[in-house]
This record gives sequence, C-alpha cells and structure tokens, in this order.
Amino acid sequence: MSGATQPPARTHTSGSIERRIGSGLLITLLVTMTLLALLADYGAGRLSDTFITARLQHDADSLIKALQTTPDGDLTLDPQHLPTVYQRVQSGHYFQVLSATQRLRSRSLWEQAPRLEPLPQGQSRTLKREQGDERWLIWTQGVRLHEQTLTLWLAEDFAPLQQQWRRFTLLLYGAMLLATLGLLLIQRWLLRRSFDQINAVKRAIHQLQQGEIEALSGAVPSEIRPLTEEINHLVGRLEQRISRSRTAMGNLAHELKRSLQRLHLLQNALPAAEQAEYGQILADIGRLTERELQRARIAGTPHPGRRFAPTSDLAGLLQVLERIHPAVRFQQQIEAPAELPYDRDDMLELLGNLLDNAAKFGADRVQVQISVARRRCHLVITDNGPGVVPQQCEQLLERGIRIDESAAGHGLGLSICRLIVDSYAGQLAIAPGQDGGLQVSITLALD
Repeated sequence: MSGATQPPARTHTSGSIERRIGSGLLITLLVTMTLLALLADYGAGRLSDTFITARLQHDADSLIKALQTTPDGDLTLDPQHLPTVYQRVQSGHYFQVLSATQRLRSRSLWEQAPRLEPLPQGQSRTLKREQGDERWLIWTQGVRLHEQTLTLWLAEDFAPLQQQWRRFTLLLYGAMLLATLGLLLIQRWLLRRSFDQINAVKRAIHQLQQGEIEALSGAVPSEIRPLTEEINHLVGRLEQRISRSRTAMGNLAHELKRSLQRLHLLQNALPAAEQAEYGQILADIGRLTERELQRARIAGTPHPGRRFAPTSDLAGLLQVLERIHPAVRFQQQIEAPAELPYDRDDMLELLGNLLDNAAKFGADRVQVQISVARRRCHLVITDNGPGVVPQQCEQLLERGIRIDESAAGHGLGLSICRLIVDSYAGQLAIAPGQDGGLQVSITLALD
C-alpha cells in the first residue's frame, strides 16, 4: 500500500443504501396507511348502511303490525304500534304503504309524496336518494297482507350519521398522520442506529488504511462480516506477498554471493589481461548484491498501510544501519508529530536507501532531519563525505545513469527514491552540503 495513490477513476454510484431503504419504507408506509384509511372509510360506510337497513327492516315489522283493515276493506294504521319518531314532521324517519287502491304516508313526510313503485311479493330493494337537505337510505319490500299485495317503503335520513362519520374520519386521518410521522421518526432512528455499525466499519477501514490497526474487528453484523473477513484476508495476503518478495530478494542476493565467490576463484585462472575487466564486472555485481541484502535487512517486517512514526521507526532503522556501518556515527533531529500520513514501508525504504548511501559513500558522520512546517514535511540527509560537483547532482537521479562510485561516491538507488517521492507528489533535490559532502532534501505534502 502506498500513502499517496492516483485518484480512482470515476464510477457510477447507486446512491446511499440508507436513503434507498428509508425511501422504500416511507413509500410502503404511506401506501399501507392510505389503504387502511380507504378500507376504514369503506368499512364504516358499509357498516352504517347495514345498520340503517336493519333498523328499517325492524320498523317494517312494526309497520306490518300497525296495519289493519276496515269492514269496507280499506287499510288503516294503529298509531300504538308505530314508533313516535314517525309522528314528528321531518324527523328523518319516513314510511309509505302502497296498495292497489290506497297510499298511506307517515306524518313525518308532511306534504312530501316521494315516488313509489309497487314491488311483487317477496322482492326488496335498497337505494339512496338526496331529498332537499337530507340524504335518504330507502328500503322497499313487497309483502302479502290481508289478502292484498302491499309495497312497504321506509326511509331514514343518514346525513347526521354521515356528518358524525366525517368528524370521526378527520380524527382518524389525523391520528394516522401522527402515527405515520411517529413511525417515520422511529424508522429513521432504527436505520441510523443500524447504519452506525456500518459507519464503525467504515472508520475501521480508514484506520486500517492509515496503519492505525492491522486488521478489522470481527465484532460486526453478520450481513457485513464476509466483507470484513475478505478485507482482512486481502491485507494478510498482501503482507505475505511483500514479505515473500523481500525474502526472495534477500535469498537471491545470498545465492549470487556464492556464485560470485566461485567466479572470483575462476577469475584467477584467466589471463592477466582479462582479470582486471572481469574483476570490475564482478565488483559491480557484488555491490548490487550487497545492497539488496542491506535493503532486506533495513526493510524488516512489512506492515501494509501502517503510518510512519518518525521517532520509533527512525530509531529502529538507525539501529540496523549502525550494525551494518559500525564506523559511521548517525545523528537525528526530529521536529514532527508522532505520526505522519505516509506509508511506513515507503518511508523506511526511502530513508533506508538515502542513509545507506550516505553511510557507505560518505565519511564518518550522517545526519537526518525531519521537520514539519506550513503543511509540508521536510526530510534532509547530509553527510561529510567527498560529495559531488553541482553539475553531477541532477545526473544522480536519472534511471540507468550513475556516476563512478570510486570518484563520486553516490548514485546507487537514488532513482528508486525519486519514484517513491513522485508517488507522493513530492520534490527531491540533491546539492553539495554546506560543510562538504552531499545533501539530499525531500519535501512532501501533508494533505
């Protein structure tokens, strides 16, 4: 892992999962509440119609009991068998009785004479009608009584009941609206509480990226546990690959040293004129081999994603270098926070290369300074060796070009350092030191 990477390519995102779940639940809740409201309205209407119809049928029984015939065969009504509500004018309760020759009406109808069609015996009909300011539910039935076919017509004004139901409906809708808002708030709270666990995983991934932790915790919801386990698996695989790569590089360098020793023995069998040329080639290979061995020792155990801690990490690096170069005195000056936002392995390789170069080709003193100012991190490595002329400083950073180490003393591995610095969009400069030797200055952004 590198502390600074190229920005990812833009990809199409599907939006927030929390927002999509919340929108889906909101739509479901609104549809459910609307259906419940419609069902309640329909059910109440049916219930009131059934109730009024049953009451009209009950009044029809009373009306049948009140019907009597005179000696002349005419129909009369006995008021004692009729509810008093039919005696009050415009009471909202009305009846009519239709025979072949007569029509009897309740006093409550007063001067009204609603149209009445005769019905055959045993047939009934229910309908609604608006009559002035009233709304009637009318129930009509054909009956056989006193050897006559009669049509009973009863009506009731259900407008007062409808007004009461409307008031109740408004209260019902208000209660459902409050319930919907309450459920939405509870739903939002539950979603936020559930997604807090995902946000905790997100923060843990950020900590893993910054090197603050080495693995994600397994104490996560079962739905995202496979994701965290896969991330831990990938981080472990990456660490193993880096470790195997560095181990393989060290093993290769060891094997090359053995082969070089054999070549040195075979060199003595060559003619004297060829021994010098082969000796130079073998010396170059030997230096490269030795350098890779030192890099493997300097790098230590890889921890992808860990942040660079200047004080502790530099102390460990200098201890390794002091064992490799016991004649060199290393000095450090750190004026930086406890952690810097750079990959630990990158910084150890960068500083290890530069300090190893300074110790190998400098004199007896190497100094490293790390400071932070104006959102910039400055790293300066100086030595008191022979140094190089200004014209050769830029040449040292070019890949594939090196200055004669026997004369200049530098050049190996600096191109690798430049690649690391470029990956952080930083700057690397080489110049002669103030007191002789060479000075390597690196500037990295903290953002």
